[in-house]
Amino acid sequence: MVNQGVFYMKKIIFILLFIINQSFSFGQDDSIPNLLKAYKQTKDSTLIQKALRIANKKKNDSLIREVNIVYGIESYRKNDLKNLKKSEINLLRNYKRFYDSLSLAKYYHYKALNFRKRYVTDSCFYYYHKSKNISILLKDSLAVGRRLLSMARIQEREKDYLGSEITSIKALRYLEPIKPNRYVSYCYNNLGLILSKMGRYNNARQNYLKSYKIGYLNNDLKLLNVYIDYHNNTASTYQLEKFYEKSNEYYLKIIKDSIKKKSPTRFYNGIENIAYNNFKIGKYNEALKGFLKTYNYRKSINDTRRLTTSYSILAEYYLSQKNYKKAKNYALMGVRTAKKTNYTKRILENYNYLSKIEKGEKGKSYLRKIIKLNDSILTSERNLKDQFAKIIYETEKKELENNSLKAENEKKELQLEKEQQQKVIGWLVASGFLLILAFGYVIVTNRRKKLLFESKLKQVEAREKERQQIAKSLHDEVAGDIRVLHKKLAQNNLIEESKELDRVKENVRNLSHQLSSVSFDEVSFKDQIVNLMSDYFDANFSIKVHGINTVNWATINKSIKRTLFLSIRESIQNAEKYANAKIVILDFTETKKEIILKIKDDGIGFDLKKQKSGIGLKNMKERIEDISGIFMIESEENKGTTLIIRIPKNGK
Repeated sequence: MVNQGVFYMKKIIFILLFIINQSFSFGQDDSIPNLLKAYKQTKDSTLIQKALRIANKKKNDSLIREVNIVYGIESYRKNDLKNLKKSEINLLRNYKRFYDSLSLAKYYHYKALNFRKRYVTDSCFYYYHKSKNISILLKDSLAVGRRLLSMARIQEREKDYLGSEITSIKALRYLEPIKPNRYVSYCYNNLGLILSKMGRYNNARQNYLKSYKIGYLNNDLKLLNVYIDYHNNTASTYQLEKFYEKSNEYYLKIIKDSIKKKSPTRFYNGIENIAYNNFKIGKYNEALKGFLKTYNYRKSINDTRRLTTSYSILAEYYLSQKNYKKAKNYALMGVRTAKKTNYTKRILENYNYLSKIEKGEKGKSYLRKIIKLNDSILTSERNLKDQFAKIIYETEKKELENNSLKAENEKKELQLEKEQQQKVIGWLVASGFLLILAFGYVIVTNRRKKLLFESKLKQVEAREKERQQIAKSLHDEVAGDIRVLHKKLAQNNLIEESKELDRVKENVRNLSHQLSSVSFDEVSFKDQIVNLMSDYFDANFSIKVHGINTVNWATINKSIKRTLFLSIRESIQNAEKYANAKIVILDFTETKKEIILKIKDDGIGFDLKKQKSGIGLKNMKERIEDISGIFMIESEENKGTTLIIRIPKNGK
């Protein structure tokens, strides 16, 4: 009897356990949100793995997607690329298994994030674009707007400002109707950054203010990053415009204990910018304190990328104080650190400081490095812009080809073409003859212009040879005779006559130098400019060159290069000797038809109506006009002088 009671008791316990187990199994779907919530709080990876097992067991595509989306974004935030990759694979598998388009959109999104972490810009842009296109099909405006914003930010960082502006506006078209204030605010902030980089500072500030109002003033979230971005970016525009006191008013809003606690990096960035403004307005002691305070913080947390900025700023500061030893030390550390992080902007800055510190050939070597690195950056930026445009173009082209209306449109176009064919044939016959005549006239006219231009170039080359011969005669024969005569006068104790003859000899030497020219067969045009800059290097006189790398000098005629070089040399001599200038700026531009050179100095200038041009400027004007060029002078008293030279490349 007892054994029978035990048997029934065991049976009852078994049934109860079975019921509990089944109840737990049926409630597993409901436990996934709790597991995800617990994972976000504890970051315990076993919880996410458990959620994945439950979702896979139930073969529920939405649950599998939800778990992998959470797992992927958490892995991205923790810089865990291995598990981010796992989420990508799981999402792609879920798409193939259940044809879940949202999983495919997130798969492309997470591939973009993976490439972003690895700084592979073009691939990152490509997968954001793919994710965006799937989201368009899903009519998910928020996802479309966010992907477009990410693409716009990439374009802004890679200096594709026009492309970034267009993409930002597209993002706003999707985001503003649904009013997710956080991302609308970010779009306007990005537009502000673009406009600031393009020098449109007032427009930039208007967009920063829009971002601030949407993301902070009129937003219950009171987003701290929006608050900091607004004050930091607005201050930056005033700094770029050299309104340093105004800039500091905004930077001071970032220097708060609450910001230091929540975002210390942004706090010390503000300290550094205030110090830089103080440096620019002559408050050197205050500036140095701020620079060192920021430098010590970055060093303490080993913030390598931002340390490059500290090194660069300290190099600039000590160079201004003529402490060349410290300036050189910080500049060299800046170059080393910037190379580790591929921070080309800081590499260029420190090369520039080193070119001013080092003398002779070593200084020239840094100038050459600047030119070479600028060439590399320009090529890279062009390639990226082309890739961005190509990605967008090819995708849109495929979409057009896959459009179901394409066949119908082609039929309609064919029908219209047949109806217009007779009219077109008649028009072509009538106008074709006129076009042939016009085309022939253009060819003949252009050929005449080209022959005339080539003839002028030959005349210029002939005159240059004559000048070279005269210069050689002055140097070898006249100067030699003067030396013999000088020796005889010295032997006869004719001291005053000897001194006067010295002056004549110096004039002859200078005249020989002016008549002589340079050979572009042996030394390139850019190297000749670097040598010229080195010849006139002085602590109180500097020469800046813009745009020289945008000109394809290999295709430019030697006579044009020689004319430009002689004009530059004459202008620099005039600026230093007569205009008391401290800086000369050479600005090169190449168009399809001409080379444009602007030479600007900050010297005393002169009144064009009162004062006539000297012999040097007249000679310069004649040289330029001899090869069909245009020469213009802009000058005012105490406002410097600007020379504008326009020379056609082929006489057209």
